[in-house]
Amino acid sequence: MNNANNAQLKTHLKGVPLFSSLTDDQLVMVAQTGVIRRFAKGQVILNQSSPGDTFYIVISGHVKVVLLHEDGREIVLSLLKEGNFFGELSLLDNDPRSATVIAVEDTTLFMFTKRQFYQLIETYPSILKKILKEICVRLRHADEKIESLAFLDVYGRTLLALHRLANDRGIITKHGIEISQAPTHLGLSIVVGTSRETITRIIAVLRKNKTLIMYKGRKLIMRKYNDGLFP
Repeated sequence: MNNANNAQLKTHLKGVPLFSSLTDDQLVMVAQTGVIRRFAKGQVILNQSSPGDTFYIVISGHVKVVLLHEDGREIVLSLLKEGNFFGELSLLDNDPRSATVIAVEDTTLFMFTKRQFYQLIETYPSILKKILKEICVRLRHADEKIESLAFLDVYGRTLLALHRLANDRGIITKHGIEISQAPTHLGLSIVVGTSRETITRIIAVLRKNKTLIMYKGRKLIMRKYNDGLFP
């Protein structure tokens, strides 16, 4: 990778929370360690149960982490955006991949081999602490998802999914909490575990009661609660 590409990548990495404690010189070293790879929309990045030997950071685009059933159905565990990472579990426990990851749109990833990953966390222990903290967050979200599937009806699960989107990606504006690049109705139905038609009906109800100000295309605006934050 030439100096111009290294400088551009360093700029991207500077915005990655995982590397927030690193200096510019350290970011240059990190940029020289991994490799860039681009994936087209719909392309499978890694498969569930395959060997895990790579750590990924999303530089641009979005990916979804899913469990695939043999009949073609899928359960979306999470949607990851620029600055998020995945692939760490198999590197830490040496077990196969626990889920499949698919590009939701054209996506650029920064990748480390297993050896490079261990060198990285040994050189910069602060990165490992952040990885472990993120694993804890994802476990809590998984617990919430299991609880919602067990105890909430489809309306409650939809509301919970929208609140999580607002908390994770929302920007407070004068109109409400705005989420750009929100999932489509089909994408939201996959996250919730219901049909697109059901989601469309629920969205109509949420718009009628003003919980949703707008949901058009990939742009979503929700009404603010508690000074803009959801419980």
